[in-house]
Amino acid sequence: MSRIRLPIVEIREKMYRRRKDREDVPSPVLLNAIAISVEEMCALIDVFEHAHARIVGLSDADETVVAQAAGSALIPLLYARAGMAVGKGIDAIPLLVDESGLLDAAVINLESYEGNEAVLCSGYALLDSFEIRKESTRPAHAEYGILRFSDESEREPSGSSGPFLPGNEERAQ
Repeated sequence: MSRIRLPIVEIREKMYRRRKDREDVPSPVLLNAIAISVEEMCALIDVFEHAHARIVGLSDADETVVAQAAGSALIPLLYARAGMAVGKGIDAIPLLVDESGLLDAAVINLESYEGNEAVLCSGYALLDSFEIRKESTRPAHAEYGILRFSDESEREPSGSSGPFLPGNEERAQ
């Protein structure tokens, strides 16, 4: 079995280039986001799901187009962000300013596809609230691929310190 032997000089040069490449990697981009509560997230998801159902029922557009028009493509991301926020004891869930445009599209499509009036009212209330909050955005970044606010400090989550498992009832109390 042959081994490739590189002179020390070549090894040092390769290590230097690798280190230099790592230093040239841009720092994570900070994005502007507004803070929404869990209740607002649930209302937002209701609007997106209702818009999705109405568009699918009355349109022959493909799934990708429907997901964008209804905003339902954002739902899994919102659940992930909420999970991270709750897991870290944080109250606010980030919603990118650009993503609030999906709510606008969903509300417009609900008007066109005869959406439920209560859901439409909820959508308009969220739009008004988000529009006001666009003036006070906060920096957000991705952590483990999930968006979270950069300026939030973690708190100890409320509740039990461990999972609830059968035979572990005393921990749940």
